[in-house]
Amino acid sequence: EAKEEDIWTYYNDAKWSDDYNGLKMEIQKAVVTDKAPTMEDENAETSAVGVKFKMENTTDGKFTFYPDQAVLVTSTGEQIDMPDMWVSDSIGGEIDKGVIKEGNIIWYLERGHAEEIEWIKMEFGGHQGGDDDYEAEMKEYEIELQLK
Repeated sequence: EAKEEDIWTYYNDAKWSDDYNGLKMEIQKAVVTDKAPTMEDENAETSAVGVKFKMENTTDGKFTFYPDQAVLVTSTGEQIDMPDMWVSDSIGGEIDKGVIKEGNIIWYLERGHAEEIEWIKMEFGGHQGGDDDYEAEMKEYEIELQLK
């Protein structure tokens, strides 16, 4: 049985973590490929960037964060305002006490050349409290990861 070719280049050292008032967040690795299948045509190949993201609420309260809606900026001059919702895991939103959410966030590039990317930057935000806590102070993240 032939092993399916792994199209992704893994950057296991591209890590980040933070503890925001008891919400532990981490990026476990970043990946890139110039051979991602598209939703429209699985035989087509396009460039993509992804991160493995994990959030854990260690408090008795709630948090609301949307890393799965992060803006991506690349060293190759691209800015993608939203990950691909069809292929990314839905991990954003309200995170209740004790909850762990983890999954992959994937952005399709418009100009390609994912393998040439030297760094990526993710920007997203959220707040402590529930989804409907409109008075909560916003916390904004701008995370830069070196790939090469």
